[in-house]
Amino acid sequence: MSMTSVWVFPGQGSQFKGMGADLFERYPQQVAQADAILGYSLRRLCLEDPDQQLGRTEFTQPALFVVSALATLQRREQEAAAPCVAGHSLGEFNALFAAGAFDFATGVALVKKRGALMAQAPRGAMAAIIGLGEERVRALLAGSEFTHIDIANVNSGSQVVVSGAYDEIERCEALFTGAGARYVRLRVSAAFHSRLMRDVEEAFAAHVAGVSLQPLQAEVISNCTARPYPKSDYASLLIRQITQPVRWYESMSRLLARGPVSVAELGPGNVLTQLQVKIKQAPMVLQDDAPPDVPPHARPDAAPQVAKPRTVFMYSGQGSQYHGMGRELYEHDAAFRQAMDHCAALVRPLTGRDMLAELYDDTRRHQDLTDLMLSHPALFSIGYALTQMLAGRGLRPDAVLGYSLGEYVAATVAGVLSLEDAITSLVYQAGLVREHASGGGMLTILAPVGHYERHPELYAGAALASLNFEQNFVVSGSAAVLATLKQRLDGLSIVSMLLPVAHAFHSPAMEPLRPELTQFMGRVNFRPPQLALYSATCGGLQPRWDAAHVWQVMRGPADFRRCVDAAVADGPCRFVDLGPSGTLATFIKHGYAGRIAQAPAINQFGRNLQSVSKLIADLAA
Repeated sequence: MSMTSVWVFPGQGSQFKGMGADLFERYPQQVAQADAILGYSLRRLCLEDPDQQLGRTEFTQPALFVVSALATLQRREQEAAAPCVAGHSLGEFNALFAAGAFDFATGVALVKKRGALMAQAPRGAMAAIIGLGEERVRALLAGSEFTHIDIANVNSGSQVVVSGAYDEIERCEALFTGAGARYVRLRVSAAFHSRLMRDVEEAFAAHVAGVSLQPLQAEVISNCTARPYPKSDYASLLIRQITQPVRWYESMSRLLARGPVSVAELGPGNVLTQLQVKIKQAPMVLQDDAPPDVPPHARPDAAPQVAKPRTVFMYSGQGSQYHGMGRELYEHDAAFRQAMDHCAALVRPLTGRDMLAELYDDTRRHQDLTDLMLSHPALFSIGYALTQMLAGRGLRPDAVLGYSLGEYVAATVAGVLSLEDAITSLVYQAGLVREHASGGGMLTILAPVGHYERHPELYAGAALASLNFEQNFVVSGSAAVLATLKQRLDGLSIVSMLLPVAHAFHSPAMEPLRPELTQFMGRVNFRPPQLALYSATCGGLQPRWDAAHVWQVMRGPADFRRCVDAAVADGPCRFVDLGPSGTLATFIKHGYAGRIAQAPAINQFGRNLQSVSKLIADLAA
């Protein structure tokens, strides 16, 4: 089995005063070119750092890029370029330079812009968790009060970096040290690779749109996907790595699964070389790939393979419901009707009410469906019945995605919850909300979430409840707070709309429910998922459901965009919205400008038999 040669490039944190000393004299033309683009002496910055600027992001990033790029030029004089390259965070730009994506000057200009934008990011913080794996860190966060912390880097099986709001990173140390980990704060002023970088990502995307990226001449491993970049049309991966985690552990483990790997670290320090020793001793267990001797795309006789997209069923939550939803299917489709009847039979002894009689009462069709004792089980039942109807036609999902209450449907379809447990839990939850958290509402806003973050005085009293796509987020709060906020947004010509919800979900208003809800859910039998289960609450795969996660589904914010990004990062997808309004499909349509396949099953405008027939034909094609 042949050895794979891999050039790796370090990211921010590897810089030190004196780096590049042996390279600046060797490549004066490139150094002069970089100085002209940057507007200052790179040699003076790296070797003398008289103004203590080398540790500032806007200076660190160009300096590291140039030093690693010059090291690449030196390496090329000694041997032919490696067939595979990878970079950690910022280092991915050096990997792309080494693979011919852009020339030296373009790379310097790109990284200068990236560093300048990141320097303007909202205040945040990062910390390394040493001694715990990714799954354990996720579980601890899911069961905690910290709802604005993301996993930023998974460097090895025992080293994970978290990133998020400054005050939460300040306070969460005991959460991890109590589990036996070391907690090391990183010297950064922003929350890199987290949702707090969304505005930076959007601004950088606008800049990259004007840059010509060339076809790649070597295999480049993506931070976002831990898999190779496509040879062309790869700008989205370069952009998304600003908010997405660096999956270094998985990236290197996948290379090791092919066979022996020889790593050469080009740039200052040897952090990645040391990590490789640890990863080689205990590589990640990869469930989805057999370890071929040679990657299929590298075989000269292999025909091009187009990956068949996975079908992901999506389930929405409160705000998408309305009286009469699903009625046409209930009257004309036996499988749908049978599933709805089954659910209604389970709801009746828990509430003493006839769910279907109330849901399909024509006298209520123009009223908002805000009664949780009806809307909770009815929303669940619609998603479940649509799934059963499609299953009767032989159409089943490869993965499921849940949004807020829709996570219960996704968990049931994935085999985590029994139908009885899911409905019982939802009805119990609805009762707790009515008893302890009545009043309030939710307001959807057509603006970037950065508007919320930059204007705390405008949004005082309103909590960020969900992010749907770049131009849409939702806040929760009291009726008075939301009414005032809406009036002020109207004055700013920012479109907003109150959702048909009479409670402030995903906000501090839910806190009184925590003891009773977690105690109740602690008695539920949760099973391992039988399908890939994506959660908008955690913004990605949720390998384990428990009482702590259920609490976060109600209390924490939902990040639908991050969840979709995580699913797509795992391979091509087509998303099917099995909610009553096609809300999630609309989010994808507007948020991804047609780049991702999506389709609703039904909507509130009628002709549901026709729309379902078209959906079935499209899925079967």
